[in-house]
Amino acid sequence: MSSTSALIDIGGSSVKVTITDLSSGKTFEEQLPLNPVVREKHVYLETEALFEKIVEVMNLAVQNLPHSLQIEKIFISTIRQGFSLIKGGAEVTPLILNSDTTGSFSQADIEEYGSRRIYEETGHWFSPQLTLPKLIQLRRVNSTLFEGDTRLLFAHDWLVWRLSNQMVTEMTLVSGGQLAFLPEKRVHYGLLEHFNFSPDLIPAPRRFGEIVGAIQPQVLRLLSQQWQSSQILVGGGDSHFLHAGASGNKLRRVVVSAGSSTPISLLSSDLVISGPLHPWKSTSFSSESYLLEGNLGYPGMFYDWLRKQGEIEAQKITIPNITKAPTIFGSCNVWNESKWENRPAFSILNGGAGRSISEIAFGLTLDYAFALTNQLTLLISEGVPIEDVVVTGGGAHPALVQITQALLDIPVSHIEPAAAISNLFKLLENPKEAVLEQGTSYPELAADVKGALLKRAALHSEMYLQVEGTRQVIQYAS
Repeated sequence: MSSTSALIDIGGSSVKVTITDLSSGKTFEEQLPLNPVVREKHVYLETEALFEKIVEVMNLAVQNLPHSLQIEKIFISTIRQGFSLIKGGAEVTPLILNSDTTGSFSQADIEEYGSRRIYEETGHWFSPQLTLPKLIQLRRVNSTLFEGDTRLLFAHDWLVWRLSNQMVTEMTLVSGGQLAFLPEKRVHYGLLEHFNFSPDLIPAPRRFGEIVGAIQPQVLRLLSQQWQSSQILVGGGDSHFLHAGASGNKLRRVVVSAGSSTPISLLSSDLVISGPLHPWKSTSFSSESYLLEGNLGYPGMFYDWLRKQGEIEAQKITIPNITKAPTIFGSCNVWNESKWENRPAFSILNGGAGRSISEIAFGLTLDYAFALTNQLTLLISEGVPIEDVVVTGGGAHPALVQITQALLDIPVSHIEPAAAISNLFKLLENPKEAVLEQGTSYPELAADVKGALLKRAALHSEMYLQVEGTRQVIQYAS
């Protein structure tokens, strides 16, 4: 039986509501921008203004739906490290965003616990954007916040609470916040105790897809008719939703989300022990698998900057174009703590001057593909089974797919975000019987072009190490 479902997504810069009526195959979407408050390292959203914006988007999203149509299910997808503290039935902090870096003041605390130990237990190495280091800093500057019945609600949990008055969380959010004991897929109570937090700080996790309950009456009065009988279901982290829609939750399939930054993710049946790579690891929506994650950096952001400088024309993947393309560094070649911290700044080498915007953009695409290939090749060499790669997101395009496929020599396809969203709603409705849309494959490149790409990739890697080393020298000298 088909139903009408909604996905409310809270990002760092916008809130979006997507509604799919599976009986008609129609999708309705509305989005409004958010304006985070930035106070040096502190980045947040005022909760009351955020909730008003969410209600506004929910009402806008149903304007073209028949009044008789009822939205039956509401799932919530959010940034994972965003959170608010709740005490006495009210927020005592704003919604602190993942882009907040006040956790940088807690690096010594994490190192005292043990950098290797915390990675083995939580699946995450230190990053100032994570929830745990930000909590440590909050306690340091205002310990009274954690007295009494204080609860930590991730962005998803906060909206569930605002809509239903129920306090729940979900394990992908706990994992993403560096607060899970990953081998047992539970809250890390020993870690909370070590840093002097109450074991009751985090609400009881619920399984993905469980029904939380209906929207509370005082909120229903603010919403259009179509929301009046909706049930709220447990959702989770945004990257997990994206991975599900793009991959169909298939094991051994890598998803590359080409946006401003470039998360890469892979479902695994076990906790992979990695050598030079240290992927972040978390639970997944399925109790049988884990999600391994990396990030290529911000090539999409740099591409957007180039696009503002002039029109970009697609470059054919030919030997002359590969040879004359400037060498560009905009991606991270290896995902681990030290390499992420010391990755080269966005750089244009060997002939950036005098090159067209299109030629520079092609150089950035090469860098993008080289970095992706490097990370996946390392995973494969360490015994991680990878069968194919799916590229999605607004920054995905045929050249990136074809170059990556030529270098990896395994299938790489492209799935449009709209198709990934369609797949996601089908999986949410009936995962066992869902007929999913497949990605688009592009023709393989000629053997001589592959050879030119491999040669250029080797040179790029050598130059990357040189620039990375120069940056470290400058840092140590300053």
